[in-house]
Amino acid sequence: MTPHITVQLYSVRDLAKQDYAGTIRAIAATGFGHVEPAGYPGTTAKEAAKLFQELGLKAPTAHIGLPVGDNKNAIIDEALLMGHQYLITGCPPKFREHFTSLDKVKAMAELYCEAAANLAPHGLRIGYHNHDWDLAVVEGRRAYQVFLENTPESVVFEADVFWVARAGLDPAAFITEIGARGKVLHFKDGIVSNKAAFAEAETESGKVMVSESIPFRAAGTGQVGLVAAAKAAHHADYLAVELDSFEGDMMQAIRDSYRYLTSRNIARGTK
Repeated sequence: MTPHITVQLYSVRDLAKQDYAGTIRAIAATGFGHVEPAGYPGTTAKEAAKLFQELGLKAPTAHIGLPVGDNKNAIIDEALLMGHQYLITGCPPKFREHFTSLDKVKAMAELYCEAAANLAPHGLRIGYHNHDWDLAVVEGRRAYQVFLENTPESVVFEADVFWVARAGLDPAAFITEIGARGKVLHFKDGIVSNKAAFAEAETESGKVMVSESIPFRAAGTGQVGLVAAAKAAHHADYLAVELDSFEGDMMQAIRDSYRYLTSRNIARGTK
């Protein structure tokens, strides 16, 4: 079945901070029946849950903290409130520090195993979202492959196809490789050949990668092979529109992405 289209709300963080309800209403009006929160700028999870219910929106996926340690119960409670199914880390704990050796990659994998065990009694699953740096070779191995080897298949892998391509890998082949873990995918487009450096920055949603250059584009207007990637996405339940940033009207870019993905039957919305 064609996956549902969703949108990573980090894309509209600036608009949401000014008018959360108006921004979400505009997204619902576009035809999105699903959204992927990443924090709640300008509002709270409780208020967002009420708004989503009013609009008939579902949030089966979210970028959220890893449910381990002191914050475990608060993260699980928020997930249950919002109706999440997949809890996905936008970036791993300690960010790049876990990718300086294979032992550290394995230690990180243990945290995701712990998170998976914490979520299982609630019918929830933990997930990992990639950038390009965590797909690099570490001590002769691709770090993500070591992560996969050291976590159960219940740990999903939210492949971000723009970052996969930027790491020099083929998105379709990557999606095939992760197999049944690819329940949720980011169909992000952009200028992959733009090699501007990205640096980490702290935001309300956690650490993110930022750059003075903006390579991100509406779906279908960049260099990522989205059609080929879609043909490999046999296990995907949700395909997310995301633009980390955009030189222009962000909502228009999201609407253009929606039209591109739905008109080609890559994903399905409500219109």
